[in-house]
Amino acid sequence: MRLTARMVAVVTGGSSGIGRSLALALADRGLRIALTDVEAPTLIEVAGELRSSGADVLERAMDVADPSAVASFASFVDEWFGPVDLVCNVAGVVGPRVPTWEQRAVDWQWVVQVNLFGVANVLRAFLPPMVGRNAGHVVNVASIAGLAPIPGGGNAPYAASKFGVVGLSETLREELNEVAPAVGVTIVCPGPVATRIHDAARNRPAALQGERTGPEPRPAFANTATRISPTEAATQILAAVEEDRCYLLTNPENAPDIRARMSRLLIDLP
Repeated sequence: MRLTARMVAVVTGGSSGIGRSLALALADRGLRIALTDVEAPTLIEVAGELRSSGADVLERAMDVADPSAVASFASFVDEWFGPVDLVCNVAGVVGPRVPTWEQRAVDWQWVVQVNLFGVANVLRAFLPPMVGRNAGHVVNVASIAGLAPIPGGGNAPYAASKFGVVGLSETLREELNEVAPAVGVTIVCPGPVATRIHDAARNRPAALQGERTGPEPRPAFANTATRISPTEAATQILAAVEEDRCYLLTNPENAPDIRARMSRLLIDLP
């Protein structure tokens, strides 16, 4: 899908990282931006930054894990801007890095509710009009962890949620092929990107904090690929949208990990 001025783009997780960089890049192209994030103060700052550059932007602080809030936001966007052309599901969190058997129920609930249910909530709210018009594009940001294990593990809820986003997106592509083939789907699987995702606990709901017993969480994941900037990731994502690519791996150094997993699958095929 060619991105042109006055199109409408929705970006979740827009206060920082890839979401912020996507919003800035889209505004540079003249698109109108509907921006949301759970972190209200920085959301207001980014929206102000966009307006100061001449962008047409609206913002609303919300948690994508709340389906009623997402539905309300979709109505707000429709009333303000009209039909949406591009939906970018960027919002995501990561929990403590501990073995699977030490992940608490609240860790699973928080990570899966944001990373997987959040994507489903946004799609449920914004996709029907796109399907009806047979026009538009969806970007779902998964992770390299949604295609292959990160060395050392310790991120089972995150990996499960991102594998889920990949599976959801592939299923969505099959469904759209039947009823709205002009609606594109791009699955983004970043490796290391210089964002604040490992500080995601700053926005963790109090009801899902819980108390930890046992060993302290380990340091960040052992992904040794070169870290790229959110700006570079956003540039790649917009190129993938315009090329109607199904998959985007932003960090080529992670390709061997994916090939190794695929090889293991192929070996065990009957």
